Amino acid sequence: MSTEDSESTDKTEHAQSTENAEAAGPVGRGRTADTPGRVALTRSERLRSQGSRGEAGRPFLRGLLTLIVVLAIIAIVRTLFVQSYTIPSGSMEDTLHAGDRILVTLYDTDSVQHGDVVVFTDPDHWLTDPEPTGAARFAQDVLVFLRILPQDAGHHLVKRVVGLPGDHIVADGSGPVSVNGVVLDEPYLKPGRTSSDIAFDVTVPDGYVWVMGDNRSNSADSRLHQGDAHGGFVPAEDIVGIARFVYWPIGRWSGLVGGRDVFSQVPQAASVPTVVPAPTAGEG
Repeated sequence: MSTEDSESTDKTEHAQSTENAEAAGPVGRGRTADTPGRVALTRSERLRSQGSRGEAGRPFLRGLLTLIVVLAIIAIVRTLFVQSYTIPSGSMEDTLHAGDRILVTLYDTDSVQHGDVVVFTDPDHWLTDPEPTGAARFAQDVLVFLRILPQDAGHHLVKRVVGLPGDHIVADGSGPVSVNGVVLDEPYLKPGRTSSDIAFDVTVPDGYVWVMGDNRSNSADSRLHQGDAHGGFVPAEDIVGIARFVYWPIGRWSGLVGGRDVFSQVPQAASVPTVVPAPTAGEG
C-alpha cells in the first residue's frame, strides 16, 4: 500500500472516530468514554438525587417524632396529674356503677375533704380477689407499662370520705349517720338503703380518714374492717387521688360533685387523736 493510500485510510478512520465521539457527546458532561450512550451523573446531580430521597423520608420522620412526643406528654400527664380507673363493683351505686370508668386527679390528695370520692390503695387486705395469672397477668403488666392501668392495678378501692382526722362519727345501725353531732342527709345513697345497718362509734385519728360506700348494704368499707390493723381507718398517705368525672360509658358522662355540700354544716373537730385505736375484737 502506498503512503498516500495509508494517509487516506488514517484520515478516514480519524474522521469516523471523530463522528462517533461527537455522536456520543463530550466526555465528562453526561457521557462516559468507555460506554457511549450511558448517562453518568455529575456530583451535583448525585447530591440532588440524594437530597430528593431524604426529602421523601422526612414526613415519616416528622410523624414518628410527633407520635413520640405525644406519647411522652400523655405518660407525664397520667403520671403526675390524672389517671383512669375502672369501677369493679356496685359498692358505690348509684353514684358509680360496675364498669364505669372515671378520671382521678393525682395532684390534690392533700386537699381531700368530706364527701369526696377517693381512690386509695388497699390498706389491710380489704380485697379478696385472687391475683391474675398467666395471660391475664401479662396483659395487665403490659397495660401498666403503657400507663393505661395504674401501678398496683387491682389493689385499689373507691369509697366516699365521711370522716376526717378528729371527726367523731356515730351510727346506731338503723338511723342516719352523724358527724361531730350533726346528722347527715345523704342524697347520694342508693335508693332504699339505710345510712348504715352496722352500728359504730369512732373518732378518726390523725393521718387517717373514714370511708364508706354509697351502696351501704353492699359495701365492705371502714365499718367492716374495724378489727384490722388500722381499725378500719384508711391512711391518708394511701389515697391515690380524688375521683372527678365519669367518662365511660358515654351515656353516664357526669362530674362527681355535690358530695361536699352534705357536710357543709359539720363543725371542725375540736381535737385530733394521734393514736390509732386498737382493733375491735370480733370484728373484721
